Amino acid sequence: MKLTQIEYFIAVCECGSFSRAAEKCHISQPGISKAIRELEEECGVALFQRNRNNIQITRRGRILLEHARQFQNHYRNLCQVVRTLGTGKALIRIGIATMRGNTIFPQIHGAFLKSHPQITIETVEETTKVLYELLDRQEIDFALCVTNRLPEEPSHCLLLRKSYLKLFVRQDHPLAQKEAVDLLELRNIPLVLFSDHFDQTAYIRRMFAQSGVHPWILHQTTQVFTILEYIRSEGAAGFLTEEIAQQEPDLHALSVRQFQPAFITLDWNKDLHFNPAMEEFVRFVKKGLPTV
Repeated sequence: MKLTQIEYFIAVCECGSFSRAAEKCHISQPGISKAIRELEEECGVALFQRNRNNIQITRRGRILLEHARQFQNHYRNLCQVVRTLGTGKALIRIGIATMRGNTIFPQIHGAFLKSHPQITIETVEETTKVLYELLDRQEIDFALCVTNRLPEEPSHCLLLRKSYLKLFVRQDHPLAQKEAVDLLELRNIPLVLFSDHFDQTAYIRRMFAQSGVHPWILHQTTQVFTILEYIRSEGAAGFLTEEIAQQEPDLHALSVRQFQPAFITLDWNKDLHFNPAMEEFVRFVKKGLPTV
């Protein structure tokens, strides 16, 4: 059994097809099919049920997948240990939730590297949903996630901060005289939102639906700059995090009565084996909690 076979097997399970797995692994489809077939012959079991249009992992395949992921994680930890011995630099892989995670991570990142120059941090930015998937697959060590509900037993996460969404308008906007607003009052207000793949937008749409309001969405974007430009030049209203209010003093930020606070958390996989660098990172973040 070869490491590449394990990697290809995991990729096929995650992608749900040989063609997509081959593309992900940068190998030809016949090559990945041959590797899986040889793995099945070595194990003496069928790992996939092959149909004309799709494949399904078998019960024995699921058992192998669980152990394969554990093996892959142990192998990565071993490589990290060897790399640390060779270079003196340890590695931590951190995922950051799009938007709100970036309001807190830069100061953690900079302060940690300043006091721990021997540790390298690799980052990836994704939605919270994708970050949880990466944690489950142990492809990252930590994730700065944004959630509206904390786990009942937070044995594998730290609460870093509460964060509120605000409604931003120009100072001459009709709503600028208010400090708080109800979603019902926004029925006829042009709004600019982030694109639908943002967790923030999904939450806003859900709150509007629960209030029985069909919002007037003027524009959607992936950029904070674009939202701010629409607010300033078009007189639209836009939802941004409260942290941005401190950076845009010429705009007025209102609370939204239906919105609950979001929790920015540092999460990790409860089954992950911590190396010394990861333990030090958690200690560092805990120590800084009152000020971050």
